Amino acid sequence: MPILSQLRKSENTALGVGGVTYYNTLDSLPITGLISGDQAFVSATERYYVSDGNGWFNTTLINRNIRWDSGGEPSAEAEITDSATPLIIIARAADSDQANFLNQSFASDSAQYMATITNDSSVFTFTPKTAAQIGASVAAGDLADSNGDFIYTFKWSDGLSFVNKAVTITYNPSGGGSGAFSWGGDRGLSIFYGNTQIDYWSIVVTSQTGADFGDMPYNQYYMGADISNGSRCCFTGGHSNNNSISYVTSSTTGNAQDFGDMTRNNFGTANASSGTRGVMAGGANPPNDVGQGWNGIEYITIANTGNGTDFGDLYASREHGAGASDGTYMGICGGQNPSKMNNIDRITFDTTGNATDFGDLLFSRRFFAGHGNGNRVTMVGGEDDYNGGVGTGVGNDIDTFVLATPGNATLFGQVGNFTQEHGCTGNADYAAMCGGSLAYDGGGATYSTITRWSMATTGNGSDIGNLAFARKIGGAVSGAAS
Repeated sequence: MPILSQLRKSENTALGVGGVTYYNTLDSLPITGLISGDQAFVSATERYYVSDGNGWFNTTLINRNIRWDSGGEPSAEAEITDSATPLIIIARAADSDQANFLNQSFASDSAQYMATITNDSSVFTFTPKTAAQIGASVAAGDLADSNGDFIYTFKWSDGLSFVNKAVTITYNPSGGGSGAFSWGGDRGLSIFYGNTQIDYWSIVVTSQTGADFGDMPYNQYYMGADISNGSRCCFTGGHSNNNSISYVTSSTTGNAQDFGDMTRNNFGTANASSGTRGVMAGGANPPNDVGQGWNGIEYITIANTGNGTDFGDLYASREHGAGASDGTYMGICGGQNPSKMNNIDRITFDTTGNATDFGDLLFSRRFFAGHGNGNRVTMVGGEDDYNGGVGTGVGNDIDTFVLATPGNATLFGQVGNFTQEHGCTGNADYAAMCGGSLAYDGGGATYSTITRWSMATTGNGSDIGNLAFARKIGGAVSGAAS
């Protein structure tokens, strides 16, 4: 190509390699004497050109390796802090050849059960599943436990090469300390009939004796408990025509203070909380409906002292049932009306209205208690109609179910004593029952035992200590120890 060679020598002092002529600028390309098939490379544009005899057309470019843009490379680890807060990660690639890249990012299998993942250009949003949804996935066997992680690999390609970064994302929706478990804590508080003393003990210590926390202003039996926002713990009602609600601050020992009043005198209610609302369901109002069970549900806002407010009605009226929470839903279980029941009702804490039928316990029972975290609910002990008599029936059984998925309870494990009229509470990791009496019609020996089981894995409970003395006919609640 003589003309191109002349131009190369006189105008650009460029080198021709393999039939391709090198030019410094686009304006250096010749516009006359062109021959179809002439080839050139322009360094200023980093592109190859070919001539059709009339002009020049670029054909391709030298590919610059795709890379992470400044500030665009994600860290190797990230955490979803709680079920209400999406995780935002920036993963931005750069390449001088082009600005449009192919997103080839992908997640490990467990991610689909823990978060919903979307992206807008280089902004990736991980919207967490709720604690209840993850609990349902654990129960279904899709996740090993709720305290897990998954790998998300950010990958961008320019069609010829790619850049990628594997990020481990952790998420513990039920875990204490992060704020996700807000309806209890590591300190257990219990109150029983026969004394105004509130006992306190530790859910996380495995050898202990309970101690005096303070006093209630009155001595009641079948008082409700298990309403907490992690700091303020509430006790409700009692047998002697009492509609009082009292509270303590779990981290500071001292006497209970007046919170407000329930909508009616009530005892034997099923209580639970979301961390924001406390709910009291069912119960009895002596002497009018003892043995029949009430169908009412009422609630309080735990952070603000005041009276109870109507929430709705139960699907099945009851007294002496048990309540438990997963933070989103409350299960109201068992009780009597007038016969012992196995029915489970469910409400949504944030939405007032009537309860719906959820499923059934393994057996009908009353005088029992339970605890829930973000994974599951467990219900323990009680007097039952299965096979009356000392040491028979379900008085030492632990039932379990997941509140996000309606259905019947299954067997979780057992505790050592056949127990009724006890308290049960817990933290994010454990449930713990305390006190109570031997489970059979007519009652029996009174216990001081504190028994604990892990909420993560089905199995039996183990003793972790004793109350200061044997106690029965009461309830328990938990909150922060400091």
